[in-house]
Amino acid sequence: MKLLGLIAAVAACLSPLGASAAHSAEVPKSGLIAARGLTEKDFPRWRAILPDIYVYEDTHAPDPDGSVIGTVSLIVVTKDGVVLMDGQGDAMDGQRLVDTIRKLSPLPLKYVVVASDHIDHVGGNTEIKAAWPGAVFISSPASQKVLAKAPVVPTETVSDKRVITLGGTEFQILNLGRAHTGGDLAVYLPQTKVLFLGEIYARDIFPSQRSSYPSEWVATLKKAKTLDVSWYIPGHGFVDTMAEMRADLDASLKIQEYIVAEGKRLHALGLPCTNEGKPPVCEAAKQVNWGPFAAVPQTRGKQDIAINRVYMELDGKLPK
Repeated sequence: MKLLGLIAAVAACLSPLGASAAHSAEVPKSGLIAARGLTEKDFPRWRAILPDIYVYEDTHAPDPDGSVIGTVSLIVVTKDGVVLMDGQGDAMDGQRLVDTIRKLSPLPLKYVVVASDHIDHVGGNTEIKAAWPGAVFISSPASQKVLAKAPVVPTETVSDKRVITLGGTEFQILNLGRAHTGGDLAVYLPQTKVLFLGEIYARDIFPSQRSSYPSEWVATLKKAKTLDVSWYIPGHGFVDTMAEMRADLDASLKIQEYIVAEGKRLHALGLPCTNEGKPPVCEAAKQVNWGPFAAVPQTRGKQDIAINRVYMELDGKLPK
């Protein structure tokens, strides 16, 4: 299996994603696919960051401004089966993910960890379940409730920590706290020091706050940083070198801290934020000062919801 894994790793590195791994200073600090000269035709793509551990990217539906980012899954092949961290957004994306897993291993998919319950990470789960009916879907209790009427409902949950060992590989499924959703999970592989953070980590884009717990997100990121990690894998954004992934996790934390601080500043001034209209408009957000983060992709398009979410937190109006 190890030899097969090395062969597969080399083959995967010949894919477009492998070609982009040699990140240089000329590559823009942006999670937008267009910033790297890519289009949706260049996806899906994948590469091995370590033997038998594959980063998989497909595209997210365009934002209202037309910008497109990638959605990241993590595939781990063991001698006794495959484990998938997060799916993709729709039936086509789900089938493409299935096809890729089958290319990487003839073994069955044993577990799917739902790190985020948002549609861009679970919309293709029907195709995954159809391909491997015996696969066990695992989420947090909160995400299980969110997905209660979805085509594929997680049957097992993790409230704090669960350890799964498959084919000699240990997977620590961690509930580090609420962040982008009310039910985020992370998966840590202690033997290789890989940490899949899903939507807890938004790399080189403005972290969307539409269902977030802003201050708790800060705490969750800080908790993630206490683990002994070599590779931090995001739910959105490109995966480059280990050093870049670590540095940009720090940047993501700083942006999140800034969002909370700016929301608190505007709230203290008594500026209103009704967040009404289509698209919703937060009046206070007109006075926001993004300072060093003004150029972060998708900031302006998401600032109204972000400030409103901080207001909701301060006013005790977030869902429990």
